[in-house]
Amino acid sequence: MTIQKPEDFPYPSHFADVLGSRMHYVEHGSGDPIIFLHGQPTWSYLWRNVLPELEGKGRLIAVDLIGYGMSDRPDIPHDIDDHIRYLDGFIEALGLDRIIIVSHDWGSFFGFHYAHRHPERIKGLAFMEAMLTPIPGYEVFDPQTREFFETLRASQANAERMMMDENQFVEGILPAMICRQLEPHEMDAYRAPWTDCESRRILCKFPQNLCIGKEPAAIYQKQTAYMEWLQQTDLPKLLVHADPGLLIPAPAVDWYREKLPKLETALVGPGLHYIQEDQPEKTGQAIAQWMTRYSL
Repeated sequence: MTIQKPEDFPYPSHFADVLGSRMHYVEHGSGDPIIFLHGQPTWSYLWRNVLPELEGKGRLIAVDLIGYGMSDRPDIPHDIDDHIRYLDGFIEALGLDRIIIVSHDWGSFFGFHYAHRHPERIKGLAFMEAMLTPIPGYEVFDPQTREFFETLRASQANAERMMMDENQFVEGILPAMICRQLEPHEMDAYRAPWTDCESRRILCKFPQNLCIGKEPAAIYQKQTAYMEWLQQTDLPKLLVHADPGLLIPAPAVDWYREKLPKLETALVGPGLHYIQEDQPEKTGQAIAQWMTRYSL
């Protein structure tokens, strides 16, 4: 995918050859790797104002999931298992070990799933607005969110209309889940990977695969497996959260604090889902301070 690198994202671009395609990432610094994983519909640009707060803490690597950002779009379904294979391949291609994973949204699903399968490679897990406990049912959503997911998941035609024709995730959901108003150049950066209708077909996948009421079953199995593991492992963990948040509101923070061993929490201030846009400096500082406390 060829897009122009935004001027406010000055970190140098690199590309890793993974399964015959190129995965884009930015990298800065040296030492043990700190890998940043984004979700829907964002890309490594999401972390542009978080990364400076972590300079000097390690080898900072923010990767674009396959099909997202400046990574290639191979002729694959871009299903969940595809993302798992390509992220595994990316980590292998770079030879990463002693990893701290910093994750958000669907990036947390892939990060937790990887850590569960490769705990010997992981030093710590920092996450925000993450996919921890599966969503029990549509009734937990506010009416507008419930209507969105029920409509989108009712048929492939609905999904394609909403994601491809109307570009709802980029033009509607993304800005609605940020407290501040994005600057025009910031919105342009998020639009850049999705400029034509066909490119947005990939965006149907994640909303269709979000685990709601134990469906899809394969996602439920993976999510419950890593959630059980997270409740047992003594790996250092940091939950960064905002007020009021979306996936992880205050009551959920209290629950996870009780259930997850060696979990620290950091409230960074007002924010919804894309905390990195509302509180980037505080988010980066919280991660850096946590790393210092645990000598990570």
